[in-house]
Amino acid sequence: MKTSKSRRGGIRKRGPTRTDRDGDMDMDAGGSRAAKRGRTEKSGLGGRIAGAGVGGRAAGTGGRVAARDKHLDLIQRAISSVDPQANIRQNNRKPPSELEQFSVRGWKSSKAASNRDGGVESLIAFLERRMNSFIKSGPRAKITKSRVEGDTLVVFVRPDLAGHMLRINNNTFAGAQVTVEAYTAANALDRELAAVDTTPGSTADTKTKMTTILGKRFFPQTKLLDLSKLGEDPDLHAMGIFESVSRESKFFPALMKVWEQGFKTAAEQREAVESVSLAENKLTSIAPVTTLAQSFAHIKYLDLSKNNIKNGQAMFGWRWKFRDLIFLDMTGNEFCSDPNFKDTMLKWYPKLQTLNNVQVRTPEEVAAQRKTPIPVLPPHFVDSSQIGENFVRSFFPAYDTDRNGLVASVYDEESTVSLNVNTTAPKASQAETAGWGEYIRKSRNLDKISHLSARMSRSYTGTEQIRELFNALPPTSHPDIIAKAEQWLIECHPVSNLPDPTGQSPYGVGGLSLMVHGQLEESVGGKVETRSFDRTFILGPGKAPGSIRVISEIFCLRAYGGHEAWSPEIQAMSQDSSPAAVAAPGPVPTAAPAAPIPPTVPTAAATPAVASTYGLPEPGKSEAQLQQEVLVTQMSARSGMTFEYSQMALSGNGWDAELAWKNFEQLKASGALPPTAFLAPA
Repeated sequence: MKTSKSRRGGIRKRGPTRTDRDGDMDMDAGGSRAAKRGRTEKSGLGGRIAGAGVGGRAAGTGGRVAARDKHLDLIQRAISSVDPQANIRQNNRKPPSELEQFSVRGWKSSKAASNRDGGVESLIAFLERRMNSFIKSGPRAKITKSRVEGDTLVVFVRPDLAGHMLRINNNTFAGAQVTVEAYTAANALDRELAAVDTTPGSTADTKTKMTTILGKRFFPQTKLLDLSKLGEDPDLHAMGIFESVSRESKFFPALMKVWEQGFKTAAEQREAVESVSLAENKLTSIAPVTTLAQSFAHIKYLDLSKNNIKNGQAMFGWRWKFRDLIFLDMTGNEFCSDPNFKDTMLKWYPKLQTLNNVQVRTPEEVAAQRKTPIPVLPPHFVDSSQIGENFVRSFFPAYDTDRNGLVASVYDEESTVSLNVNTTAPKASQAETAGWGEYIRKSRNLDKISHLSARMSRSYTGTEQIRELFNALPPTSHPDIIAKAEQWLIECHPVSNLPDPTGQSPYGVGGLSLMVHGQLEESVGGKVETRSFDRTFILGPGKAPGSIRVISEIFCLRAYGGHEAWSPEIQAMSQDSSPAAVAAPGPVPTAAPAAPIPPTVPTAAATPAVASTYGLPEPGKSEAQLQQEVLVTQMSARSGMTFEYSQMALSGNGWDAELAWKNFEQLKASGALPPTAFLAPA
């Protein structure tokens, strides 16, 4: 049965849905939802959506047909794949503590569906009561995390409750029979597509049609996905999408899942699109398209112009989403006339620079929001004979490719390693919630493990235990330290009084403390996950002459949190990290000094005193020192910086005057240099 003319041609509201950052519904002990907030990050440039005209419609170019056909082929190959582990990011994510997921359907037909929240809280309470009725002893059943996907409620429960959840299948809730089954990405997508096209056996055909629609609307050259005027799309009308409100409400979530399935990795999907247009879709609320914030959390440009959004409540589901958004066009919506419209959008989207084609923040103002009471300073790397540098450059490639050889080379029978996981650390807004099952069994979290025997057994001592631990952990890949130096934070400090493995020094020997923070990619079950890590090494001399060993190591893993937190706020003439300016990984020749990794700012002790003989020959001053003082003097006169900052600029760039000058100009233009970097006016 067709709807009236006034209801055709748009995307309409399905009902209220309040979600957290991940698109999930979080319930605390009292049943209230906790809003999650992300951190602000650096901004880009403002402006209208790239490649879009008025109303968000894309301007055509000669090369778009081939690019579109290429993308269409990519999506089609992914859809036709028989691999049951299709990469649908939202539904393949493993929740914390290895909770298991179950889908509950049929509750939309219950009496509770007329509640303000659609009956979600009543349904969760019902499921908890039913599971608790099966439990004779032990902890009570509690559903702490859930989300709504169309007509399906996805709930997360402890593994020991899995059997109890399945026993609820076909039970009656508020007058409606509910279906409970294990939730998987494959059957979730099939159900979404079946809801869009109810013709028996039509799921594969629906996938193909949606793939074709996406192929026509995706412009890879401008990274634009144009979803404007969906109600006027002849392909959607041919599919009968707008013949019923129910089918129309299920279309967009299914479209997003088909899109996600066309990419092998989350990173590939993030790189594909920067701009999305939802212009002229007769939207009165973002509820029908709320899953856009899950599939495109990273976009920078969003066009919602010429819709019917009346107030902030209609956009509440996207509050604090889109953490990278720098451009938002909502012209033509009633909400724009609200006196609080601008302030609300600036609050929800901390990187926003252009609102309704008017600049509302400068890049400098966005950057200033990151300032903290304690400034982030560059790292200290105080090495000894390049031991720490060479260790870092060789350790992580070996950990990725040859862990057995690594253990044999730098660990011995007295080395100890401890592994722990931080499951509560903040994660980056675009990061998925990966499971910890591969690590929990080996983890030595002392605040959670109180038994002495367990604490002792999870401290790994000697090469055999360490080798067994490393080989039990998933395969990894670390970013290149030179090419992607910004993704690493490495500090090195001398330590004393370490045990002498030869027993010759009763007062101990000297060594190094290395603290390495970074990220890694791991492969589990064919899926690639990104995590952040912290590894602290205590290095000392080995038993063999000239060798070193890891005396102890603490290895901590956490959810991926990005690397912006350790970007120095005062880039005191930050060093050039290009491959041309930094020596390649591997043995470092002694003839040419190599910069520490990452390069460090000179300490006060290394800063030359500004004396009358500075830059002039004098007894005891080497030729190399004299040349450096001359360069510092010239740099200071040319740039107007103090001698201290001039030395930082030169030493950080290998005493190459031209590189130092280019680096200075970049930092000065970006406003990164503090006033104290310059000489006071005469």
